[in-house]
Amino acid sequence: MLVFGLLLGGILFVAGVVIYFLAPRVGPNPIFGVRVGYAYASREIWDKTNRFGGVLFALAGVGTAMLGQLLQFLNIVGRDAVNVLVIAMLVALAGAMAWVFGYARGLAQGTALARQLAPVRFRWAYLAPMIITFILFVAFAAYVYPALPADRVPSHFNINDQPDGWQSRDEFMATFLGMSVLFLALNALVVFIATREPMIAFSRWGTSWRLSPERGLILVGLALSLVNLIFIALLWNIGWLVTRGALAFSFWWILWMIVPLIIAMVALFFLLGAKETASHLRMEK
Repeated sequence: MLVFGLLLGGILFVAGVVIYFLAPRVGPNPIFGVRVGYAYASREIWDKTNRFGGVLFALAGVGTAMLGQLLQFLNIVGRDAVNVLVIAMLVALAGAMAWVFGYARGLAQGTALARQLAPVRFRWAYLAPMIITFILFVAFAAYVYPALPADRVPSHFNINDQPDGWQSRDEFMATFLGMSVLFLALNALVVFIATREPMIAFSRWGTSWRLSPERGLILVGLALSLVNLIFIALLWNIGWLVTRGALAFSFWWILWMIVPLIIAMVALFFLLGAKETASHLRMEK
């Protein structure tokens, strides 16, 4: 548990430090840094938001590592300790993101860009990718469910792809479905806010490219829908292990998939985005 806590905490701490120092140097972009829409209001707001977010993520990492040591000291180990640590980390990250969101929103209010953007009219197209993939995920989960053992479903694997944590079938499915519902709710929340504050869906790459809130919502929906596709792949892999005795593919492939997905998101950004115009630049100064 000590090693696991230090690992999770170390990853968050390093990510926070990297964001703090590099994101302001890289400048506004849709890939790296704290990318809440309000942060794109100006370069100054981007820099301040990423420094603030970097500090919060680093502190969340320190807190996660300290919690891991506390659990070890209290002799709380195994699945219970892992669950406590992961839940605490997720709560800390959610709190940090909410704080960063409010911080960036406060900075962006009253800027020229905030006055320029008009509220977005609701369209089901913004939610369609997430809804469709959610339905596919639920259908696939219902298909896999009967094949899973009732009391011992592998839910955690070590670096060698060997199961070292288990849940009951109902707990396992509830975890996956709960995460999928959470991402669907997040997509709906972003769309809802954009109908009032469109800047939440605005994006920019440097000073040359910008993504309007309307098209930004399309990009957000497509990006979040990939999560459901990953969930389907994970369920298929675990179902294959249970029924065939071996994994269909190494879980490391999920990590390797991140690279082409990022490339696809970058390509989609430029496909949906538009070049900055002189009038836009004048209005935002």
